[in-house]
Amino acid sequence: MTMKHFTMFLGAVAMLFVFASMSTAGESGEAIFKKLACGSCHKMEKSSPINPSVAEIAKAYSGKKEQMVEYLNGNSAPIVKPEKESIMKGILRKTQALSDEDREALAGYLLAE
Repeated sequence: MTMKHFTMFLGAVAMLFVFASMSTAGESGEAIFKKLACGSCHKMEKSSPINPSVAEIAKAYSGKKEQMVEYLNGNSAPIVKPEKESIMKGILRKTQALSDEDREALAGYLLAE
């Protein structure tokens, strides 16, 4: 194995450890919200012209938890500020990487269940 291949191998192993450390299996919705840094854009009560607050999201998705889970999985369009959907495209990769259980937990947290 050449030094270049060895370096590439170490980089791949490091990436696996980073990805594994992002795993949230079994964590609370609040812990997932914090780990994914959702609060950096989505404040609890105050919406911005670009980002809806958690309260605004919860109101819009009230009684629609499965629709929110589908959105977090990338299988549904947003119902809050759909004109800003492109901003969330990259972030949704993180929510799509969650387990089904963790997406449910995150949706439950956002809906204050």
